[in-house]
Parts: sequence; C-alpha cells; structure tokens
Amino acid sequence: MRKFVKVLALIVAPLTVSCALLAGCKSCKGEEVTIPTSSDFMRDIEVAPTQQAAYEQYTKAAYEQYKAVADKHVVDGETDIYNAEVVEAAAQAAAKMYAYACYNERRLDKFVYFSDQAGDTDLGTTGKANATRQEYFLRVNESENTCGYRYHYTLKKVNEASGVIAGFKAQFESARLRFTDKTNLLYRFEGNNIRFGGSSESLDMDGTLLQCDWRTGSDWGKPDLELKKGDYVEPENIRADIEAHAGEDNITMRGNINILADDIIKFANIAKDEEDGTYLVIMNIDTDVANADSASVKMLTKGNGTSGDCYWKKGEDSGDKDDDYMEDTGLCIVFGLWGNGLFRYYAVAERWKGKISGFKGEAYSETTVMYSYSDYDCDMTANLQMLEEAKKKVD
Repeated sequence: MRKFVKVLALIVAPLTVSCALLAGCKSCKGEEVTIPTSSDFMRDIEVAPTQQAAYEQYTKAAYEQYKAVADKHVVDGETDIYNAEVVEAAAQAAAKMYAYACYNERRLDKFVYFSDQAGDTDLGTTGKANATRQEYFLRVNESENTCGYRYHYTLKKVNEASGVIAGFKAQFESARLRFTDKTNLLYRFEGNNIRFGGSSESLDMDGTLLQCDWRTGSDWGKPDLELKKGDYVEPENIRADIEAHAGEDNITMRGNINILADDIIKFANIAKDEEDGTYLVIMNIDTDVANADSASVKMLTKGNGTSGDCYWKKGEDSGDKDDDYMEDTGLCIVFGLWGNGLFRYYAVAERWKGKISGFKGEAYSETTVMYSYSDYDCDMTANLQMLEEAKKKVD
C-alpha cells in the first residue's frame, strides 16, 4: 500500500500528504481486552473476488462507451487522453464506474477494507499538527446460513504538534472499536497507549500499523444497526439516492463526493488491463463545482467532523504543465476495480478549509483504502472469541 501511495503522490503533485485534526479521546475505562492480530493482515488484497457485483454489467457498459470514443482519437498508437471528446467520455464513464463500485458494497455478503490516512493540519496561530489515522472495517451481512456481524476500529495518532496544540495533543488522539454481533447489539471498546508497531507484508507496512491497549467501553449491549444487505438502487436513481442521504452516518458513497453531479470531474483517464480485466481510473475533481454542490459539501463536513463553512481549497498551479487538466484542483481520486467492478482500492488526495475542533484551519490529506473479499480475510472466528471473552469479564 505504501508503494501505491508514492505513485499517487506523483500523479497528484503538488498536493501535500495530510490529515485533519483528530476528535478528542475519552478516558478508557473497563476491562482490559486482548485484540487478535495476525501477520497475514489483509492477506488477500491481490486475490480476485468470487462474489458477484450487483452493477457489473453497468460498469462494463460504462467502460465500453468510453472506449468507443477513445478509439476514434488515437495518435501514434496511443489514445489522445487530452482530446476534449475523450476527456468528456472518460469523465462520464469514470463517474459511473466509481458510483457503481460504491453501491456494489450494499449488496455484498461480506467485505473488509483497511484505510491509511496521513497528513497535516494548520490552525494558524493556534498551531500545526501531523497525524495518522487508520481504519479497519469488516462487515458480514446476514444470510440464510450466516449471522450479521460488524468489526470496525479507528485509531488516530498525532505524530507531531506545535503551538497551543502541542500542550494537549493527547486529547486529539483516540482509539475506538465497534463490534456488532449476531443479536444486532453494539459492544464498544476504547484504547489508549496508541503507538506504531504492527506490520503487514501484503500492505507493504513494516512497523507502521497503529496499535493500542484495548478496554471495554461504555456502550455495551446497546441496540445497533441490522447487518443486512442494502436495497438495490437502479442505476438511473443513484444520483438522487446520493443526494437524499448526504450527510448521514452510514452513507454509501466513498470519498465524500457526489461523483454524479454535473461537470464535477474536470479530467479523467481510464486504463484497462486486458490480461486480468482490472481497471485503473484517475479523476481530477473540479472543486468549484464540488463546493457548489450541497450533497458534496454535506459529506465533506460530516466525514471530517468539521462545522461551519467547509470547502475544498485549490493549491497553487505549478505553471510547468502544457494543459490545466492535471493542475492542483484540491481533490484527486485514483481507484482500481476488479473486472466485475468491485473496488480493489481507492485513494483520495485533498485539501480543504473549515472549522476543526472549534478552530478555523486548513487540512491536507492523502488516504489509501485497500479491499479484500476472501473467506480468509473476512473470517470472524478470532474476533468473536475475543468478544465472548470480553463479555465474561463485563458480566
């Protein structure tokens, strides 16, 4: 994953790697709990999924529509990706492929993803901070033979801080695990002593996975969401669905963007590997359009825990490009799909301004999310054993 982040950094330069200030952490109480770990963490990110994708045919159709236009504009054996007609076709196809990938998750039996975010926050005279946020989300939906489960943790660590922030940076660190079991009840764990030290060969992370000491939390055995597959949304209704649910807690869209808004993609490029059928897509977002789109702003505000006036901020044009398609718009998304349209990964590089923990400031962030759909990576056995042991201590 780190290797992919480096590639992304080259694509979207000069965006700065970054992250927003972190939400405060409550003191951890309760019983100490040992969370199972494995050296094979996210082992199967390169294993093609066997699950069916609800929007597979529409993903393929979107690509073929783009290719029909691209094949008409070839120079020296290569697609002229900066041709106006090709750019328009790529933007329309990329938006649909991204939306379909997000909405595919609603209909899956199970999936897991790991998110790694790093970056900087500048609150002016209040201070600056460099932080890391990592998230692991495993979901198994209820079926005839399987109960529904959710295992979801988020760890946030401030690596460096200056100014006023430096005096209380620990208050901006947090670790929380939410576990929903077969009874649709929520069991929350909280952590302290957040530190680097974990490793994952498949993610190319050596000692850079965050760890903590876990304890049982205050939300213990409370009613939670039912882990069932979401309703199928017809392709022509996806945009309306995005706009109807923007700003809610459990939204379908990834990356906090209404990707189907008119003219929101300034530039896109789509490449298909003919050997394995996978896709690589780059989208440079027009942040003027995004900032004028209420659904996108709602998702940005909610997703980053900000308040008040929140919007994407452009960087400065380096001035050394022949065209303006790849200028620093303030938001770039790169994503990979399996041949059936399920996410392999997506990465978001963005800069935005807003109120962060009550202070006005700017954040610069780069986030990479890797997916797996294998039985091995989606196995809940060890996690359920941990939960049962924790229940005994609490009882």
